[in-house]
Amino acid sequence: MTTSAPRGRLALTARRRWAVVTALVAVLVILPLVVRAFPVAGAASPATALLSRIHAAAQHPYAGYAETTGSLALPVTTGLGDVASLLGGITQQRVWWRGAQDWRSDTLSATGELSARTSPAGTQVFDFEDSDVARTGPDPAGAVRLPRATDTLPPLLADRLLSQATPAQVTSLPSRRVAGRPADGLQLLPNEPLSSIARVDVWADRASGVPLLVEAYSRSSAGAGGGTSAVPAMSSTFLDFTDATPGQQVVDFAPPPGAPVFDRRRLDLAQAIGRVPDTALPSSLLGFPRSASPPGLEGIGQYGRGVTQLAVGELPDRVAGSLRDQLRSVVGVTTLPEGVAVTVGPIGLLVTDPAVTGRTLLVTGTLTPAGLAQVARGLRPGAAS
Repeated sequence: MTTSAPRGRLALTARRRWAVVTALVAVLVILPLVVRAFPVAGAASPATALLSRIHAAAQHPYAGYAETTGSLALPVTTGLGDVASLLGGITQQRVWWRGAQDWRSDTLSATGELSARTSPAGTQVFDFEDSDVARTGPDPAGAVRLPRATDTLPPLLADRLLSQATPAQVTSLPSRRVAGRPADGLQLLPNEPLSSIARVDVWADRASGVPLLVEAYSRSSAGAGGGTSAVPAMSSTFLDFTDATPGQQVVDFAPPPGAPVFDRRRLDLAQAIGRVPDTALPSSLLGFPRSASPPGLEGIGQYGRGVTQLAVGELPDRVAGSLRDQLRSVVGVTTLPEGVAVTVGPIGLLVTDPAVTGRTLLVTGTLTPAGLAQVARGLRPGAAS
């Protein structure tokens, strides 16, 4: 008669363990959004000129139909399943983009069909299956939120991946047609030996500079010598596109008559991961200085440059041991002297051994297993930073 309650608590604990992992990965994915685009300096080659055009087109309006394919098989968790589906499946969406706070997107994914309308007053999302409307207020300045479907649109994905690209890292690709329009291409090579991102290919609309196609490739398992995966870890492309400004009447939204409307609470990432500032984390890792943490996420150490990013956070004792045991059962797991590591496409996870790092830390980043191990060694008490 007492078995149901413990099983419920165990299920909740398991969900929380994976929620911690997925939330930290989500933070990793979204972190470059808070990085300002660096100006492109130096002599303008065709590639650097295109890079400048792409940055300049960041606020350009557009409309079209896009498809995103991700191969990041994150553990699915209650409350974070949309993130896992977004990064590990196919998402189709029609978008009308007038500006960062004035857009509409109709999304068809494995979890259903949603119509989202964002304005300065916030976001309303109509769920076609449930016939209801969820409202959230505008994103607070500096807030870190979970990824959403529109983050994977080619213009926003390219903006994030190219935000810190330097002229020395980009070369030209042959032009091609994307969505029936002439598009000029560039290739970003991170040139970071421990990065799991091998390259990023971007083609931008010749007329407007708006990115139409983005493909991010990870290093292959045989990539010690610089091999590249055969298929992109994530790709996003417009199948139909116009650079004309969508009409206001297209993006305006009113809840259907009789549809329930409710206020949706934001997922508190800080509560899921930890909000206490962690001053024990080193000031640099792998030669990357620690960046200022977003408000509310002071417990997370963020390091990296360009597409090579890593995040570090301490795991609560109630989570660490069982999570380590679960990771050991995951296909492809690697047991290192520094801890247990697993890779999901270009994203690596490492739960450190407290005998090495003095406490259990979760490291996630676009790093090779060797890079994760080197980070763990840099987290040892007294290690030179």
